Amino acid sequence: MTHATSLHRPSRARACALAAALLLAGATCAAAPAASWPSVALPSGAKPFQIGEQLSVGGYPMRLQGFVTNTAPLETAEWFRRSLGQPLVEDVVMDKLVLGQARGGYYVSVMLEALPNGRTGTRGTVTVSDLKTAYDRRDATRAVNEHLLARLPYGTRLVNQMTSTERGKATAYVMAENGQSPQLNRDYLVDKLQAEGYVLEREARPDTARAPSLPETLAAGRTLFFKGKNKEAMAVIRPAIKEGYTSIVIQTTNLVEAIK
Repeated sequence: MTHATSLHRPSRARACALAAALLLAGATCAAAPAASWPSVALPSGAKPFQIGEQLSVGGYPMRLQGFVTNTAPLETAEWFRRSLGQPLVEDVVMDKLVLGQARGGYYVSVMLEALPNGRTGTRGTVTVSDLKTAYDRRDATRAVNEHLLARLPYGTRLVNQMTSTERGKATAYVMAENGQSPQLNRDYLVDKLQAEGYVLEREARPDTARAPSLPETLAAGRTLFFKGKNKEAMAVIRPAIKEGYTSIVIQTTNLVEAIK
């Protein structure tokens, strides 16, 4: 059976900024061996923190570093404008200012936002994306995406895909949607994962007492937990915001030592 494999194709700046936003939401990854990736200077007094370096979002290898400054976002942005130089692309993604710049086969983006709770300062993320490697590996990325979509019914569209490695574990995160019912997606996914050696351990739904107070897309959702030899998976299936569509998020984790 053939599956649709269409992807969002945003601009390079917006794609790299979106990847950084996903990481700020909680994804983590491990350090990769040193290579000739571009480096980006941070303002004096900035406090860096590691987000991770071994990451791929939509087929783009990326390295990320977070930092916090005690200067306001406008002042911090002006510092980076001077430091990065021209040409420089500016955009706003998810209410965050993003500065972007191409450097050979790489793309550098700096995402800035104000600290929460009215504190003075800026939280930022520096993302360096390897565009050349992403282009060279485009056929392999397409094959991976087709495998991921094969777990879901015909007509599924891949919204986003991310992989990372941390502490001996390789994690893949997939977000997709289609026009099939949540129940059909659930049954189809269970069958496909079982064929890959995963066993459905339990299925959770919102507490009936709380369901009436939740948005419809959450109240009708379900979370599936799978286990396999040296691997595990979790899937969240719920109605999408777009009427008549279903949103599916799948996360699989494998022990790196076990898959070498």
